[in-house]
Amino acid sequence: MLYELLYTSIAPAGLSETELFQILEKARAKNQAAGITGMLVYHNREIMQILEGEEMAIKALFDAVFKDERHTSVEVFYQGYIDQRAFSDWSMAFKMLDEDTVKELFVGYEDFDPGKTPLNVIASSLNRGKKTFLDLRNSL
Repeated sequence: MLYELLYTSIAPAGLSETELFQILEKARAKNQAAGITGMLVYHNREIMQILEGEEMAIKALFDAVFKDERHTSVEVFYQGYIDQRAFSDWSMAFKMLDEDTVKELFVGYEDFDPGKTPLNVIASSLNRGKKTFLDLRNSL
């Protein structure tokens, strides 16, 4: 049975865009070999990632993320079984959010506060987290 896990973390200060893309390329190769799909969203050091695949593979990958010093304040937002993949076309889709994209994603919510970070907005509602990833997937 397929499993998904959505987590958030904070990247260390000083992580360059070049380093981020190098990490992403390595992750894509490892994920493809492990049968993992998903999406990574990045905004001002905030990382939001959804992973899909076999439960043991997802939990092993998350354990590695949790121990990786490039991730701090790691929190599981959601995890559970799924019937089908939402990101089957990507070993790791990627979206770097700018301020305009953040506004487009969240301005329609009644409790939208432009002072909140995307992590705060997503963390305020379980449904909003998955929906945000699906909206971003559809924009790629």
